[in-house]
Amino acid sequence: MLFLLLVCLGYIPWLVHSLASTDEVTDADLPQSGYLPNHNMQPSIVGSSSFGILWTKTFNPKELWYAKPLVYTPPGQKQLVFTASNQNWIRTFDAVTGAPLQARQVQAPFLVSDIGCTDMPNTIGIAGTPVIDPSTNTAYFFAKGYQNGAASGGVAKGIYNFYAVNILDLTDRPGFPVLIDGHNADNDPTRYFVGGTVLQRPSLTMIDGNVYGTFGGHCDLFNYTGMVTGVSTTSGVGVTSMFAMEAAPGGPPAVTDIMVQKGGKAGIWMSGMAPSTDGSRIFVVTGNGQGHENKDTPASGRAPLSTLDEVVANLAVKNGKLSLQDYFEPYEYIGMDAGDRDLGSGGVALLDPTVFKGTNGVARMAITIGKNGKAYVMNADNLGGFKLGPGATDNILQTIISPNAVFGGAGSYPLEGGYVYFTPVGSPTLVYKLGLDQNGSPLLSKVGQSADASAGRVGVGVPTVTTYKGQAGTGIVWVTDVEAGLKAYKAVPDSSGNLVRITIPPTGGLNKFQRPAFGDGRLYVTDSNARLICMGSPVSIPLNCTGPVDFGDVTIGQTKTVQVQCTALIPITNINGLKIQDATFQASNSSLPQGSLKAGDQFSFPVTWNLTQASIHDATGASYGAVSPGVKTSSLVISTTNGVAQYSNSLPITLQGNEVSNAAFLSLSPQEVDFGGIVVGSPGAATGLDSSFIIANIGSSPLKILGYAYTGTETDDDDGGAMEYTNATASKDGYIIGNGFTSSDLPAVGSIIAAGKSLTVPMNFNADQVGNYQSIFNVWTNGGNKYILLTGSATTAPIAELAVETGEGGWDKNGVMDFGTVLAGTTATRRLRICNVGGSALLITKSKPPIDPELRAENPTSDLHEGQSIPQGECAYAPIDIAANPQPPNNPSHDVSNVWILNTDDLTFGVHDVEIKATITSRQLGPMYANGTGKYAYLGCYSDLNPRQLQKAYNLGTSNENGACQTQCQSLGYTFAGTEYHTQCWCGNLAPNVTKYTPESAKKCTFGCANDTTQACGGDGTYISIYYDSSKYKPDCKALPCSASSSSSTSISQISTSQVSTSSQISTSISTTSSLSSRTSTSTSSALPSTTSTSVSSTASPTSTPISSQSSSASQTSTTTSSAVGPQSTAGWKDLGCYKNGPSGKTVDTYTYRYYDDFMTVETCLAYCRSKGTAYAGIEYRCVLGLGSPSLVAH
Repeated sequence: MLFLLLVCLGYIPWLVHSLASTDEVTDADLPQSGYLPNHNMQPSIVGSSSFGILWTKTFNPKELWYAKPLVYTPPGQKQLVFTASNQNWIRTFDAVTGAPLQARQVQAPFLVSDIGCTDMPNTIGIAGTPVIDPSTNTAYFFAKGYQNGAASGGVAKGIYNFYAVNILDLTDRPGFPVLIDGHNADNDPTRYFVGGTVLQRPSLTMIDGNVYGTFGGHCDLFNYTGMVTGVSTTSGVGVTSMFAMEAAPGGPPAVTDIMVQKGGKAGIWMSGMAPSTDGSRIFVVTGNGQGHENKDTPASGRAPLSTLDEVVANLAVKNGKLSLQDYFEPYEYIGMDAGDRDLGSGGVALLDPTVFKGTNGVARMAITIGKNGKAYVMNADNLGGFKLGPGATDNILQTIISPNAVFGGAGSYPLEGGYVYFTPVGSPTLVYKLGLDQNGSPLLSKVGQSADASAGRVGVGVPTVTTYKGQAGTGIVWVTDVEAGLKAYKAVPDSSGNLVRITIPPTGGLNKFQRPAFGDGRLYVTDSNARLICMGSPVSIPLNCTGPVDFGDVTIGQTKTVQVQCTALIPITNINGLKIQDATFQASNSSLPQGSLKAGDQFSFPVTWNLTQASIHDATGASYGAVSPGVKTSSLVISTTNGVAQYSNSLPITLQGNEVSNAAFLSLSPQEVDFGGIVVGSPGAATGLDSSFIIANIGSSPLKILGYAYTGTETDDDDGGAMEYTNATASKDGYIIGNGFTSSDLPAVGSIIAAGKSLTVPMNFNADQVGNYQSIFNVWTNGGNKYILLTGSATTAPIAELAVETGEGGWDKNGVMDFGTVLAGTTATRRLRICNVGGSALLITKSKPPIDPELRAENPTSDLHEGQSIPQGECAYAPIDIAANPQPPNNPSHDVSNVWILNTDDLTFGVHDVEIKATITSRQLGPMYANGTGKYAYLGCYSDLNPRQLQKAYNLGTSNENGACQTQCQSLGYTFAGTEYHTQCWCGNLAPNVTKYTPESAKKCTFGCANDTTQACGGDGTYISIYYDSSKYKPDCKALPCSASSSSSTSISQISTSQVSTSSQISTSISTTSSLSSRTSTSTSSALPSTTSTSVSSTASPTSTPISSQSSSASQTSTTTSSAVGPQSTAGWKDLGCYKNGPSGKTVDTYTYRYYDDFMTVETCLAYCRSKGTAYAGIEYRCVLGLGSPSLVAH
């Protein structure tokens, strides 16, 4: 195993220097094989009571870790854990104790609310797993934020910085960070990097002094192009390469508008997997694109291709620059685009070339698997191009069909023959074993699966495999799950094909697409509750015993005994006894020492592996499990009573050995091959579904094949008679091995398989009639007889039928969900439905639900989620809420709208933007306009102390409520009405003072009205709820703060800025556009009856809005909406400058009017002058107006 380790690290010199053997400074290994042999993880200890959660750390609210933890031991120091979060916080901890070491927020994160994509909640900061360079103690990562470190700014101001920090104190290295924005692609200079439109999700990789990160999109929104970006680790060099996955001449022409979806796409996200590398090249996988340069014409992977969508790309690395040197594109890639079945939902695993290879020239294998549920097994040195296989199909080593979509990719285990693992959504973890066909070509055959299934939604992590110091028999497969948490299995399935679960303490659901980071006997994961979790075995064990105990080769029918040596580490009161999991391993309690032991005392005891009583074939009812040649492991647990507290009272010891048969021994795997379903008449039906099985001789003598036969559709003999078999016969498609099942390369009867060798036999299922197919295929040899159950089905295509629930409870297939009017403070719910009216399971391939404050999916992560399968004849539902925020009465109504973006693998369905909208209204009380709008509009909540805001009080007693008070005030000719202390009604003609205003968020006006407790009539501490007669008064900056946010229910932007009459309605519209894919969140305020409509232009700073006599719509220039729109304007006035106005003579000496106001503004003064028809106006301590003398401002 040492040789394997040297092969894996030999081409990565920067990892060798100063790197502890148990460190993990990248996401898993650089080839992304998922195999980690050096972290001291023993199955017997992991599955024992001594393995558990050692410590947890909890951090900021809404803080999440999409980047995986890294583990590193600085020279001369203790091992530490490095984390990076979505809030751009980086931290280090003591790997053993969890003690915090350093923490820093490198910049404010990007706000998810600026993009309208729900894949990541709240904020986006550091999402791709960093990389640590042990030769310089430096951690590298990309962080998303805003220009100049701002806390917000919209898509246009979003940026990416590349950081290099000292791992010891987290300070920036000189010359860093490096701004990525503005750089042009090397292969197409018309395309340039805009950080606000892209997401850096995959983990990073480092080659020859350059760190490479890959970029995709946010829910496929905006004008973006998938990019691979390289940045030098040398200070002052900066960006060294930028390779665009869509480029000229085949890609769509570059455009400058970042909001339109014309960048070509072909994003790289790979569910967080890093680009895989073997030192001189990088492998990446892309998603949906727009170029489609190949169209339908076969093409070599070595020929130039400028539209790299839905491809596995092999990029050469030379002097830091990247260039395309090979690619593979599935023959059905255009259909994959249409169905959003991204190839790029998983990365590429480069498998260990010392094991995973052929004898036919295939020197290195690569595997990727994505949303379409197909695992593509490729020759890493010749990926396959486009449509170069038989019948213009894929020219790759093998295609494996999984039950469902896969996000994240595959893991591998290079020992014990070589295994590959992946976990489809809502399915078990599947296990495939390496074999060779008769031509020496490598093939993977399914040999087992876990008994439990993964979560039924996306987020399951990439399988990762550890061993104890690279020893066979100690492999553990680790899988993270968003619901079940961390799971562990023995790496090799048992004789029944079961991936045996190892019991570990529950962690709870973990962050999506995680995989554990490993240290020295410990592992680290993060969950969705902002926790960092460390698991491992306590160091406080009472004994140190030799382990694992290796019996070596033992022939079936013989025994072997090994002595176990132990030393007491603490005073032990008594050795209570031992237990062994597998009865073929035997030891006696009588061989253990009696009485107490002192620290340092030693003892030994024998353990025997007894294979004499076991049959080499399965025996029904046998007390021992089926024995077959191969590596076997078990655990022995010694129980103690300790003389010192806080030490474990049990010690697990691993037992392992290799069972050997002197005779030939047939192994047939897997026991069952389920081909899944084929859609009759689909493009894939032309080639059928492929699989394989392995015929292996695991004995020590040659194995001779004596014959083959299969059953028909009857696979049992419940009627008491013998099953009828048909000999396998040759046909034009190969050997018939069942009804609908063929093999193109079945070994001839009489073939000899040497001891320890195997053959992988390809199979194919195809049918042109709808139905279920099954057969039992038998193999007879001189080393035993075995069979395989073959199953498959043929169906028609799935058909998606979309509908929205109506207000009457029916279903509308037109796709617009209009809630109509929803009263503020209430919640209205309707459902979205997708039914499968086709003949096979329907897969949801894209789902981007709305999550706005007042319009949101009830369960955005679980209802109609990506990867959800809808069985034939069934429907799936998603409730959507309009949760209207409470508002005081007589507030202006506003519209809310958004879309739910959906697609399925029904190729006739296409992307659907399901429009959802509603109008939220408040209660209208008191005197009314003819259109039913309250005449007295809500102004706000004010402090009513020193002085009173309104001048006249009326005690309406138990009849008081806002409508009654407004009616009272109107009848007496007052402009303002206010309620206070439950029962009081106040009237007045002077507007309240802005200094007494309190925003609704402060919740000062909370007293219920005497006659209606659902209304607010003032609040504790002398607060008053004030309304105004909108036919007499329009709010200005004397009453309301001009800088109030547009989200405030009482901000000026929501109030009529024109004179009010009863002839028409004013409409103030603010539209926030977050995508070009119709994802628009719109809030439209409908104010009061008026002769005009007012257009509010959203900008980044306060501005005045001129009143127009024409209706216009809103202009959105930034995703940050400011509502500081003044009610007056300086338009039409000219500034003449500053004049002396001393006592010897007034500049405006013949003024007719003087206007005094403690809250005087230029706009207020000019509005007053205009109303008086004067030509000049001046401001000093007051506003003065003249008709003939020079002034400060001329009209």
